[in-house]
Amino acid sequence: MDASTLINIGAVVVSVSALVISSWLARNQFKAQRHGNHVGPILELLREFRSLEFQRNYAFIRDELPQLPSDNGISGLDEDVQRKIYDVGYFFQLWAILAYLDIMDERFVNALLRRRYLEMWTALKPFVYKERELLRVPDSAILSVLEDFANRLEAASVERPQLLAGRLQR
Repeated sequence: MDASTLINIGAVVVSVSALVISSWLARNQFKAQRHGNHVGPILELLREFRSLEFQRNYAFIRDELPQLPSDNGISGLDEDVQRKIYDVGYFFQLWAILAYLDIMDERFVNALLRRRYLEMWTALKPFVYKERELLRVPDSAILSVLEDFANRLEAASVERPQLLAGRLQR
């Protein structure tokens, strides 16, 4: 091979490498921008999660709701109890939607909220099923994303993502 052929091959290799690297960088930039647009709403969700009212409502659903009769579904409960169910239930459903849309990493939600999802769904399940039955709506209505996500978390093995492990060990 002569020198001009080697130079041409080298130029092609450099060009292809530049194209691959540019594509990879553009993809990463797009993902970072997409996730960056959701930082504000996610922080707002975390702020809500840390509120005393939310924690009290969550504790009520976890501890006291299972003691109430589910015969009349959610709509047969006191208005204050209904508000707690919808506030907390749809809060958890929103996190599940964020995971489904790949806005939040499902492993992060799993690590952060797994136990709470399972507790929440266990307490809500009889009321939600009865409400669907009473309203004659399909299973895909009334907190169905929450149900599906909780079932997925329950079926999945408990993974402890190493999100911060490397940083904490340094």
